[in-house]
Amino acid sequence: MKRLEWLAVLWLCLVAPMANAQDGAMGAMLDLPLVLREGGWARYEGTSSDGPARFVFQVGAKGRHQGQQGQWVMLEVEVPSVGRMSFHFLVKGERFGPQGILLLKVFTPGQRTREVSQPFKDDPRPKRQGRFLQKRTETIAGRALEILEYSFPSGVMAEWSSAVPGMGLVRLGGPDPFHLVDFGVGGDPWKEKSTPPIFPAPPKTP
Repeated sequence: MKRLEWLAVLWLCLVAPMANAQDGAMGAMLDLPLVLREGGWARYEGTSSDGPARFVFQVGAKGRHQGQQGQWVMLEVEVPSVGRMSFHFLVKGERFGPQGILLLKVFTPGQRTREVSQPFKDDPRPKRQGRFLQKRTETIAGRALEILEYSFPSGVMAEWSSAVPGMGLVRLGGPDPFHLVDFGVGGDPWKEKSTPPIFPAPPKTP
């Protein structure tokens, strides 16, 4: 699968449930809670045929649109030959669903910002209800996380944690899997952490 196609699948699975219901994994969105920690972020890597694909979810400030209050949730993706595209969603409520998206802004390098009010208000599809499997603990990016595992229709497996800002996702399995690499609050979510040396540097001689 080409990387742009992979990003389209990511978009369909997470933020644009516009496929037919019989399309399985892309027929509706995962019914998992958002983790709305302002300033928080989570960076992921996914698998595509031409190498890894990277993207970041961030939680912004609260906002209002047409008299309704929500909170901004942003998805930023690296697109070859284009740069970083950013999708900003003003979300009402604690779960990411079509009826709760009050406003969508799309930022593409070199192009004008596009805005769509209530982009999925006429979408009748329900969210996918997951079946809880188990709770476990795993260390990611040096921090111990309590992870809840769920099974969804069409063989999709999801791992979720209340410690991960944004979507709360730790892993999503299935045809186009991705996994959490790092997360935090504040700072640059794209900045890779440097690995400390195994042995300390010798003291400088006077």
